[in-house]
Amino acid sequence: MYNPFKHFEKPQNLHSSKIMRRYEGNPLLTADDVPYPATLVFNAGVAKYRGLYYIAPRVDLFDAEYHTPALDIGTGFGVSKDGIHFDMMPDMIRVHYKGKILPWVCDARLTVMEDELYLSFCFENQHCERPGIARWRNDGTTDFDAVCIGVPQQRNMILCPEKVNGLYMRLERPASQWGDPFAIWYSFSPDMRYWGDSELLLGCEDVPYATSKIGGGAPMIKTDKGWLLIFHAVYDDPENAVIMATGNRKWQRHYTAGAALFDPEDPTKLIAITKEPLLVAEAPYETGDPKLWTEFTIFPCGAILDEDNQTLRIYYGAGDCTTNMAETTLDELWSVMTPCSRLADTATIPFRIEHWEEISKYQK
Repeated sequence: MYNPFKHFEKPQNLHSSKIMRRYEGNPLLTADDVPYPATLVFNAGVAKYRGLYYIAPRVDLFDAEYHTPALDIGTGFGVSKDGIHFDMMPDMIRVHYKGKILPWVCDARLTVMEDELYLSFCFENQHCERPGIARWRNDGTTDFDAVCIGVPQQRNMILCPEKVNGLYMRLERPASQWGDPFAIWYSFSPDMRYWGDSELLLGCEDVPYATSKIGGGAPMIKTDKGWLLIFHAVYDDPENAVIMATGNRKWQRHYTAGAALFDPEDPTKLIAITKEPLLVAEAPYETGDPKLWTEFTIFPCGAILDEDNQTLRIYYGAGDCTTNMAETTLDELWSVMTPCSRLADTATIPFRIEHWEEISKYQK
């Protein structure tokens, strides 16, 4: 594992930012809150659409011994007047594609674009995970129609809520032939079906608390200071690996939530970032619980800026188990962001010659 821009050093003493306030009623959603068999309910996309809050959590079903693969994976769909108390629809989301229902749709984000509600997702299948974007039928059902389906191997595809220079924009996180680290990319489209002009949005090397990978969290939010992106960042900590009770698996990755700010006129240009995470797994429902599927995991998929344009709600999964929410204000968020630019202007930087000795060490 090699990063050409920095040495891999474990981030030290990470804690949630003092500006974040967890909702005292967390978790918002658990397996007990959905009207169908479920074991884990987490990583929920959230959007405010026509005066109501909509939520789309991932729903995993396992047997009593947590044997893998899961018995079923899908995405729930619920609605709320206050963004806290959600009424879940009786059926999980159905994404229609070429006359079929896509299997195992998961890790969804919700975006309002041109007064339509869109679902960005990946789905698991025999030929690896594939991403997609679908439009809600808005007919009282949980039916969505696929607009585009991408190639493997992708997660964290997120449709942006406004066009840029007349083009639709999406974020994505493709896999790397080198393994880690993974970065956040963007693409443009004239019709939301055909995508191109892809380039790097944010590199793992740009995030001080990431050594392994980063990925988009919630859809970008337009503020008076620029485009705000809530993302997740991962660092490996093999020295403090744990064995999860669910499935007897070793887990050593720490997932945290951070924020980056991009130019108001050019949402591909980084202008500031949080030097430390916003959220780290610390609350009792985020760490140490034997029901968690993973340890050390905060995974944001939704962010809502309230009507006062000050209060920011971040919806996140904890331990791949439950759905939760934390709040801050924009003024507080700006106070913990540091002006910066990307280390690499584009993804065309070769491995640095002075590090060939170190590269060979990692390749052995």
